[in-house]
Amino acid sequence: MKKMKKLNNREVAAFCGQLALLLPAGITPFDGISLMAQDTASEDGKALLTAIEASLRDGLSLHEALESTNLFPEYVVSMVLLGEESGNLDIIMKKLTEYYEQQCAISDSVKNAVSYPLIMVCLMLLILAVLLTKILPIFNQVFIQLGSELTGVSKQLMNVGYAMQSVSGFLIILLAVAAAGAFILYKNSKCRAWGRHILHTGRLTKGFYLGIAYSRFAGALSMITAGGIDIFKGLDLANLLIDNELMDEKVKTCTEVLSGGGYLYEAVKEADMFRAQHQRMLQIGYRAGNSEAVFDKIAKHYENDTLSRIHKILGAIEPTLVIVFSLMVGLILLSVIMPLIGIMSSIG
Repeated sequence: MKKMKKLNNREVAAFCGQLALLLPAGITPFDGISLMAQDTASEDGKALLTAIEASLRDGLSLHEALESTNLFPEYVVSMVLLGEESGNLDIIMKKLTEYYEQQCAISDSVKNAVSYPLIMVCLMLLILAVLLTKILPIFNQVFIQLGSELTGVSKQLMNVGYAMQSVSGFLIILLAVAAAGAFILYKNSKCRAWGRHILHTGRLTKGFYLGIAYSRFAGALSMITAGGIDIFKGLDLANLLIDNELMDEKVKTCTEVLSGGGYLYEAVKEADMFRAQHQRMLQIGYRAGNSEAVFDKIAKHYENDTLSRIHKILGAIEPTLVIVFSLMVGLILLSVIMPLIGIMSSIG
């Protein structure tokens, strides 16, 4: 099999979703993978499924076959292993599908929240650059022909445009270097870890990323509970999946409480995890033997809360950018039109 990139959340969700449909019908993982390989139209997808099929034919278990490709997240491989050991592989695949679909929704919303304002800012800067470097000099020529010239704010803005033109080559090089530097930093694991630390502990972003971590944690525990997986192993897997340093101590506290003979809802409360109402829901769910459904509700709540925050941010950023841009363009146009009106009135 040729070298391929690791599967993203959407691809993992699609893979698990297809198996989740086939396994409850009594189809073995080998037959299910064979059917999927026959149906897929993607060359890379067919190559991956064929490689998994070959590994299963050689006697490997499903988790070993997935691990041998080096394309699946470690969490998926571990959950499939636990699903095979507990005899609940079909449930685990269904839960994995739901989890990764949830992560796709959150990731898409975060990307939209970041990309849309960036595109708007870039377009605004481009329009302002055209106004300053191309439009204002034309108006200045009109003023000169009328026996005057731009003054005050309009002249200062035109000078800014001339300065931008004179250093445009340097600015392009500077932007290219900055982009290359950002790409290099992004590829560096230490820099990414430092960036995550800032996002996870910063006053403005801590609550947002903690909400995402809670959603992931609750979703993972829902899978673990549904699959009948040992809670200590499940907590280790959940912590691996969360990737939030603020949650490390909370999960450690949960493990200590459970080791001392406490219940999971007591451990969650001791670790100050989730809101008080969710802690109470979890306590009631455990007593009723329905903790899986409670974890599902908690995960859904934090997912919806995260998406709601993103939409609120977008709702605040978009009109703010439009207002700022309109004021700037209006200032430029007024600084030119008002003197021009005065000149035309004097000529009339």
